[in-house]
Amino acid sequence: MPALANGKGGTSDRERSAGHLSGVTPEGSLYWDEGVFRAELEKLFYRNWLLVGRDEQVPRAGDYLTRQVGGENVIVLRDRRGTVRAFHNVCRHRGTRLVEAESGSGLRSIVCPYHAWTYGLDGRLTGAAHMDRVEGFRPEENGLFPVAVERWGGFLWVNLASDPTPIATELGPFFERFSRFHPEELRAGPRHTYEIRANWKLLVENYSECYHCAPIHPELNRITPYLSGENDAFFTEGEPRAKFAGGFQTFAKDYASMTVSGYTDRPPLRGMTGEDRKRIYYYVLFPNAFFSLHPDYLMVHRTWPVSPSQSVVENDFYFDPATMARPGFDPTDAVQIWDTINRQDWHACELAQLGTRSRVWHGGRYSQQERLVWDFDAFYLREMGFRRS
Repeated sequence: MPALANGKGGTSDRERSAGHLSGVTPEGSLYWDEGVFRAELEKLFYRNWLLVGRDEQVPRAGDYLTRQVGGENVIVLRDRRGTVRAFHNVCRHRGTRLVEAESGSGLRSIVCPYHAWTYGLDGRLTGAAHMDRVEGFRPEENGLFPVAVERWGGFLWVNLASDPTPIATELGPFFERFSRFHPEELRAGPRHTYEIRANWKLLVENYSECYHCAPIHPELNRITPYLSGENDAFFTEGEPRAKFAGGFQTFAKDYASMTVSGYTDRPPLRGMTGEDRKRIYYYVLFPNAFFSLHPDYLMVHRTWPVSPSQSVVENDFYFDPATMARPGFDPTDAVQIWDTINRQDWHACELAQLGTRSRVWHGGRYSQQERLVWDFDAFYLREMGFRRS
């Protein structure tokens, strides 16, 4: 995957002055232990803001999408007043899964397929046969379990915590950086979905460095050399600590985009300065999103943990709608090179997953090109309450 500056980019003066990176990587069991995985779901994926989709996926009342998050399933919909809402996709009666499809439209109500308890699109229980004489039963106390949902830049985010930290507190600084590019105006292009036999943390670590780019990404390294760029955001620095990290890489020669040729006839996205046009910005939004902003398109990866050794990644591309409406619009040059890079990364991550099970490996030393990997690992260990070696 992209690797971020230093990682993907060079070493900044601040990082040079920090000297070598102390400590070792997390031990192998953190990548395959079932108990650790369950704890990660509880402490990380059920308590942080997760990118689940786009506003344009639920444009009208009754439109919906569902999302599996570990052992939980969430339905996101637009109600009759035009408000986007989210609920646990479970009936209050016997715990039945309510909506089976991944997406759809035309919902007038949500009806349990088991005993026909019926809910409005606002989550209220509107019908429950033979419950009128049940002692102490109050319909107003038996609506759907709500899930916090927020919108920014055309994206939809949910948080399964009962009292979540406002999204502006955790991701506001990132939103401020990206708002000038008007992501809400972009529209979805192609999507690739990958099933990967590797732990979700290995995917984040891979995205966070370009130490590997010269050996396994010749296509990428030709266009943005692995020593280019700089990191400019860290999980472990700043107050309040925002939950994103990353930086940028710069184009070699006169290359203008990450495409098969390195060039493009697509115009720059709105808000791009001359400096921006020479860069690709890469950021991890903890815990499940990677934002990769190119001069002419936005690429987003969403990572979903399935088990300690299995993950699903959705890779979406977004373009300016005016550009998409031009005769002959064809995003293949961008999609194709990233499919190649992605598959190279996934294979490397799967090999790493296999190696972490060895009884002789107890962690390794970070290179000077893995500052953001160290940063992510330190942040992860702190969030989980683990001690660092």
